[in-house]
Order: sequence, then C-alpha cells, then structure tokens
Amino acid sequence: MEGVYTKKLTCPVCKSEVYVARLKHGAYTVISRDSDLHPWVNGINPIYYVGAVCENCGYAALESHFEEVPPDEIKKLLPLLAKKRLAGIKGVREERTWEDALYVLSSVFEQYEIRNTDPYNLGYVAQNIAWLYREIKDEENEQVWLEKALQYYLKAYESSAQLPSTLGEAGLGYLIADLYARLGNYRDALQWASRVVQMPKNRKKVLFDQLSRELWQDLREKYKSSSQEERNWRTTLRTDVQRTLQSKGVLTTTMDSLIRNVGLWASGEIVKDLQDLTKEDIEAVASFEWFNKLIEISSGHKIIGDIQLAKLLSSGQEEPAVYLMPERWPEPPAMVLTDQPLSSGKKILWQGYGFLKGKVRKLFIMEV
Repeated sequence: MEGVYTKKLTCPVCKSEVYVARLKHGAYTVISRDSDLHPWVNGINPIYYVGAVCENCGYAALESHFEEVPPDEIKKLLPLLAKKRLAGIKGVREERTWEDALYVLSSVFEQYEIRNTDPYNLGYVAQNIAWLYREIKDEENEQVWLEKALQYYLKAYESSAQLPSTLGEAGLGYLIADLYARLGNYRDALQWASRVVQMPKNRKKVLFDQLSRELWQDLREKYKSSSQEERNWRTTLRTDVQRTLQSKGVLTTTMDSLIRNVGLWASGEIVKDLQDLTKEDIEAVASFEWFNKLIEISSGHKIIGDIQLAKLLSSGQEEPAVYLMPERWPEPPAMVLTDQPLSSGKKILWQGYGFLKGKVRKLFIMEV
C-alpha cells in the first residue's frame, strides 16, 4: 500500500517476529484539529496505525513500548492471551480499516489495564478510541471513552507520570480541561484551564498557553454569562477561603499568599483540607515552605524522579541524589521528598504540610 511500510519487531511474550505497519512521511496532511487535538486529515488516517498486535499470541502494545515488558507483567497477561488463542487471534492487514484500528487499540487498552501500566498511556489509548467513535458519529461510545481517558489523565497528572516532551504538564492539564468541557463538567473545565493559564511561562509551551487561554475565555463566555456573575463566583470562593482561615486566626496576608501561590480556584477547592490544619500548618502551605526547603537541600545535587517538579529545581552532580516522590525507597545514601508514612532508620530534614499536584499533603524530606 502506498504511504505505508512495515517495521519488524520481536514479540516479548512468544518471541515471534511481528511486522507492524507504519506511515511514511507525507502519507497524510492535517487539515484541522479539534480542541482535544484530534486530527482531521487528507490521506491515510494516522489513528488507524496506533498500536501493534502479535498475530501469534495476541500480545498488544503501543509500538514505542512493544518490546519493553517486565517478566512480572508478562505473567499477568498469560491467562488473557491463552483465552485469545483459544478464541482465535484476528489478523491485522497492512491497510488497516476502522474495525482493525478499534481491535488493535481495544486490545492494547485491555492489556495495559491488566498490566497496570503508566496511566498516561492508558489515557492516550482511550482518547484514540474515543476519536475513532467520533469519526463515525457514535457520540455515546465517544463519551464513554473520553471519560476513561479523563480519569487516567487525572491519575497521570497526580502521579507525575513521564509525559511526551511535546505535551508536558501544561499540555496534559489542557487536555484534562478540554475533556471536562466535552463531558459537560464546565466548572472543573474552567478550573483546569485557569490552572494552566496561571502556570509560569517556563513550565508550559506557547501552544498550550494559547489553547488554554482560548478555552478559558470560551468557557467564561458560555457559562459565566456576565462579568458580574463571574465576579460573584470569584467572590464566593474568596469568601469561603477567608472564612476558613479567619476561624484559624490566619492573617489576610497569608490568605493573599495562598491565593497567589496556589490560585483562587484551588484555594477554594482545598478549604476542607485546611479546616483540619493548625495556623502554622496553613502558613506553611501558603508560603510553599516545603518547596523552598527542597530548593535549599537539593542545590547542586543530582535530581531523580518527578519530571515536572525536577524541571523547577537546579540539578547538579553532587551525591547523594535527591529522589522526588519515588514509588519505592532508594538505596542509601539518598535524600527523599515523599508523602509516605515515616519508617525507622531515616533522618527527617523537614516535615510539614504543603500543596502538591492539586492536594494538601503531609510531606517529608528525609535522609536515607
């Protein structure tokens, strides 16, 4: 087929050779994109060529991760793959159809869920399935898969998953805002768009800054019918925050600092979390005390972990390395930022409450 060539991969499960169809440069031209980045094209539909399936055993994955499967994850897949072989494995042609694309992407999604893989990849696959349904005007199934994509993107944002360099934290935040809007949750859509707009420019790409501002403006015009309504909405949030902080004896300057550093909408969202904190804890949250201490401690040291957070720090080569929100405790010696409960054998360098990834958390900076 003109515009398509094949690439040979090795199935990590059964070791068979797998020939995956790929698109040549110029196989399609993007005419336009929807607000959630779905492409409308002239030529071959690129969504049809996302993912690969082994025709021998049924193993499926995105091409970029096809050959990378830890042994424990292969073990999780074996019962499913045995059933697929018994039922008969569908062959996928070089010239893929809509049905081929749905089969491949659905197989990838099913197996990624069993493997409990990176939530960003699950969200990405779910969004591509939603796009397939959009292209045949099946709104009901499109909404189902957009909801799945949204939930996994939220998990990816929360867990600081490694993101494509073309997307980044701001791009993921923008997609979350757009998906909320498409699912009719305009309040959360406006809040997420506002979050991206308020990010420092060094944390976001110009494209997503512009798209988020356009989405934010569109949502304001559609769902905040007048400037007075919006002022009332913002005033209500500010009043809720002020009432909670005043009951703790917190100064107005601290409230202003909280709103400036966290954002008004987020300050309103975390009111319930602040109610259980002391005045000193709230002041620490408002001033981003944890981050200032992290900057001090990590200066000149090697930084490992949370991609988005690492970008805000000055990484060096000094040891011990500083691990940011690791899933497992690193081998000593090391310094660790974590929200995990304390265990013996670790020296606390700092502990307190802070706002991180949309939540107020008890944070610890420790020596291991």
